[in-house]
Amino acid sequence: MNLFDTDFHCHILPGIDDGAADVEESIKLIQMQMAQGVRNIVATPHYRKHEMSVERFLKRRSAAYNKILNSRAFEKMPRIMLAAEIALEHNLCDTEGLELLANQRMNTLLLEIPYEGYRKWMSEEIEEIAYRTKKQIIIAHLDRYVDIFSSADYNDILNIPDAIFQFNTSVFTKWKTKKLLKPFIKDDYPVVFGTDCHNTSSRKPNFDIMVKQLKNYEPNYNVRMLFEQ
Repeated sequence: MNLFDTDFHCHILPGIDDGAADVEESIKLIQMQMAQGVRNIVATPHYRKHEMSVERFLKRRSAAYNKILNSRAFEKMPRIMLAAEIALEHNLCDTEGLELLANQRMNTLLLEIPYEGYRKWMSEEIEEIAYRTKKQIIIAHLDRYVDIFSSADYNDILNIPDAIFQFNTSVFTKWKTKKLLKPFIKDDYPVVFGTDCHNTSSRKPNFDIMVKQLKNYEPNYNVRMLFEQ
C-alpha cells in the first residue's frame, strides 16, 4: 500500500451521492481504477451537515458498500476504505459523531472547502475540527480553487498545522493546475492524490496519469506514515 496504488478521493459507492448511479456503474469504475494500478480505494461520498445526521449517513454508506460486496463481481477486490468528503461549514466542529466519518485505517478526515472566496474562518474551523476529533485533516482537491484563491489564500491553507493536501489526478491535464502543484512537490509538502471519479464518462478515473507524471517522486514523510497506520 503506497501513494502510487491508493486513490484517496472518489465517488464509487452506488446511489448515495452524485457519483455512481448503481452497482453496475460502481463495478465499472472499480475495474477502471484497478486497470490503472489502483489497489486501495478510499470511498468518499459527500457528507453535508445540513442534509442529514452522521448516523443516517453511516447507515446509507454501509448499505451502498454492501451492494458492492454482495455483487460478487470481482475475483479479487481492491481494499476499499470507507470515509467521506465532508463539506466545510460554520460550526461543523460541533457535529455529533464527526470523527466517525474518518478513514479509520489512516485516522484522517477529508474536508472540502466551499467553492467560494477564501475566508479566515475556514482555516480556523479546520483547525478546531482537527483538535476536537484528534484526526489528521486532508484538504480535498486544492487544484479546484486555482481560479478563485489567491497566493495569500493558499499560503493561509498551507499554514494549517499537520494538514495533508489532496490534488485530483486531473491536475496534470492543465497548465495552470500543474503550475499550482509544482511548488507543493518541490518544497516537500504532504501531498496525496485522488481521481475524484463520479462516473464512467465525464468524470472517469485517470489515476494512471499521476503515476506516469510522478514515477520518480518520493512522497513526504508524513504521507509515508499514513501507510504505516
